[in-house]
Amino acid sequence: MRRAILRLILCCCAFSPFIMLHPIRAAGLTVTRATLSNGLKVIVVRDPLAPVVTAVMNYRAGSDEQTLPGLAHATEHMMFRGSDTLSSSAFMDIIGATGGRFDADTQDAITQYYFTVPAQYLDVALRLERSRATGLEMAQSQWNQERGAITQEVTQDNSVALYRLFTKMQRRMLAGTPYAKNGLGTVEGFAHDINSPQLLRFYHTWYHPNNAVYVIVGDVDGPSTIARVRSIFGSVPSAPLPRKPAVHLEPLHAATYRDTSSLPVTVVLLGYRMPGYASRDYAAGQILGDVLSSERGALYALVASGAMLGTGFQEEPFMQTSIGIDYGVVSAASNPAQTASSMRAVIARYASTGVPADLVAAAKRREIAQLEFSRNSIQSVAFAWSEAVADQGLRSPDDMLAAFERVTPAQVDRVLREDFVAARTVTAYAVPKNTGRVNAGAAAMAPENNVIEPASHVTLPAWARGMLARVHVPVQTLAPSISLLPNGLHLIVVPENSSASVTVSGEIRNDPQVQEPQGQEGVNDVTEALMPFGTTTYGRLAYQTQLDKIAANVSTGTSFSLQVLGANFDRGVQLLADDELHPAFDPRAFGVVKAQTLQAQMGLATSPDHLAAVALASALYPKGDPAQRFATPASVGALTLADVRAWYDNAYRPDLTTIVVVGDVTPGRARSVIAHYFGGWRARGPKPQTQPPATPQNAPGGAVVPATGRVQSAVTLVETTGVSRTAPAWAALEVANEALTGGFYSSLLYHDLRQVHGYAYAVGSSVDVQPTRGTFAVDYACDPKNIVAAQQLVVNDLLRLQREPLSRDRLTRAKALLMGAVPIRESSYDGVAGQFLDYAMNGLPWNENLVDARRELAATANDVRAALQRWIRPAGFVRIITGPGPT
Repeated sequence: MRRAILRLILCCCAFSPFIMLHPIRAAGLTVTRATLSNGLKVIVVRDPLAPVVTAVMNYRAGSDEQTLPGLAHATEHMMFRGSDTLSSSAFMDIIGATGGRFDADTQDAITQYYFTVPAQYLDVALRLERSRATGLEMAQSQWNQERGAITQEVTQDNSVALYRLFTKMQRRMLAGTPYAKNGLGTVEGFAHDINSPQLLRFYHTWYHPNNAVYVIVGDVDGPSTIARVRSIFGSVPSAPLPRKPAVHLEPLHAATYRDTSSLPVTVVLLGYRMPGYASRDYAAGQILGDVLSSERGALYALVASGAMLGTGFQEEPFMQTSIGIDYGVVSAASNPAQTASSMRAVIARYASTGVPADLVAAAKRREIAQLEFSRNSIQSVAFAWSEAVADQGLRSPDDMLAAFERVTPAQVDRVLREDFVAARTVTAYAVPKNTGRVNAGAAAMAPENNVIEPASHVTLPAWARGMLARVHVPVQTLAPSISLLPNGLHLIVVPENSSASVTVSGEIRNDPQVQEPQGQEGVNDVTEALMPFGTTTYGRLAYQTQLDKIAANVSTGTSFSLQVLGANFDRGVQLLADDELHPAFDPRAFGVVKAQTLQAQMGLATSPDHLAAVALASALYPKGDPAQRFATPASVGALTLADVRAWYDNAYRPDLTTIVVVGDVTPGRARSVIAHYFGGWRARGPKPQTQPPATPQNAPGGAVVPATGRVQSAVTLVETTGVSRTAPAWAALEVANEALTGGFYSSLLYHDLRQVHGYAYAVGSSVDVQPTRGTFAVDYACDPKNIVAAQQLVVNDLLRLQREPLSRDRLTRAKALLMGAVPIRESSYDGVAGQFLDYAMNGLPWNENLVDARRELAATANDVRAALQRWIRPAGFVRIITGPGPT
């Protein structure tokens, strides 16, 4: 239940006469459409990027239609609790056997349910979605269980000051409309107001095929997929739909809200009511937001001058209006009112003089390019089509192309002058109030209690039986071109033509905690922050102008990247190399960046999340270990520009670098261009040590870090492990990890902590193994009173896995999840690049994906038990609690 703005700082008969098929081609992707006789709109987009498919069912009902706070959100949760044709257990077992991902999201006007699975399991995903299209159970006993988890989701969000502030701003700015309703819900409402009859009433009122849009994207055939959807969903009856709630915006008047936060910085929010989807000015409002976020704009100039630490603009669109948020980040000690005044002054100048026409032109180019970049991921394409058709009411995402092209500077100026008015600006301040305390405390445990039985597995329907018998190592679909440049730089090229764009991702093997000189902790952060301030060729503004001309996105540092249209690949790489290899390191800019970093460090010194990281490193590793090195105000304050230059010369070197190029480019062209612009890069001196030493087993321990405003406790259980990444035991531990938290309710920890007890909304586990050390971790968030009980359930499950081999079904399901993850990881340009970089940084071969898969598939139940006995210590956790301690 999240909207994008909350991420401010911090995926019948084949030719019935009643069905019209409309194969069209949008930007190189074949699109097939149909409307079934029951009104279900179906859109199939063929995208052969990977043998994967994402299916998104969009019901056109959300928080706008609810009669109680959180009712639509609660209905979304209950859609996973089973129907009269498929139990919740069977639902989870089946999706787990595909190895796929799934989730749901409640918005104001739509609720989305999606599956991303290997393409051979499309039919399974369709049948799973059909199982809840009718006959949902929503029994009171099921709701009694589920409301524990959804309450934890509410508590989690209410622990964040920015969320609390945004909800107040939203209620004021959207007063008189259904958009102002509380979509997330309340603890009290879930406990006392919402019940089974209300859930069923909402479901039976709005969840009908004539109120839905089904978007299917991936390596599938359009006409045959439409035929299969018709066969499975054609019998779902349509129903009359009530009238949608009316929208009557009340007059808006200025207001100011303030809240204390646990952030290390102060955040200022300025809220404006803007044009919605239905407005002819919607595209102009989007362009205005881009102008305000531009690094060549007057707002960002406040950052470049050192007056602020960061700024940007985000928009939350609705059909009849939008919320625009101009945000600024300053040091914890800054006066938020003064910051707000500076931000308003920028808006006032733009209103007086007009926004720069060249920034409008640049924003238009970037919006059009972004439509192309969004096609670099199967899942992103599915959600782009869902938003365009189900939410905005467009025919396709490409409809926005013409809208953006029609925008003029005069139109943007008019939106600014009409909507960005001081008398209607809603302001909010999130001001930190951190104590800086860390309370030592051992990970106290209750007596062992093995009362929770593992999730049972019911007999599956005929169409799902046999899936687990077909689990196999996926076929290798990647065919990279790999080369080594004379200067030692490794280059990997993967041609793809899903979009007319190219993604370049680079990584320099490094570890600042190992490499930074004593007393210079933080020099890497200062170096990376200084690099965007210009090159030896271009000043900061001139460099951004060059990027704007080709609508390219560039990031630099020890991790660097480029996103560019294929036609501009050469120029994009030239600009990337100019900043990565020839930063100006201007003395005046260094003074600004050093001061900003120092201000940030002063806030971090008392912030709960930073203190939790310090406490974890202190408890997990021996004294003097590199993991215990953190930047401090003193170390940052002592840095000189000479230190920055020396660090750059030592850490930035081609013989530790791998570049991956994915997209609309041939291997020959990619190698030629990369060699031309990166081939002259030379390493200086011997290679630095980039790996920390091996570490012994940690002793049990823990700490509690209080956090202002948080009512929920974030719990991390971590221990060191000495297993090697290439050892068979690693593969066995990966299988165990999937059994613990993979597959949602069909996993041990989700079953115990969420489904049965409702202690946590989410629980995660991971085996993180680097070349010289590794960790095993479990994370969850819960009410303080449930910290110990939840930890005991984690320990109980680990002890059980050490005593008893995994059942055959559970073992095979865990392996299926791992096999399914192979193609899904490769269903986006970023996923492909990230995988190859991960392998390169850890000294693994490019085809490690299948090496791992073979080892995981070969692991036996006894192998898993032996690996857990050898490498995991249920009594050895370090427990770090951020927020209230156990009660």
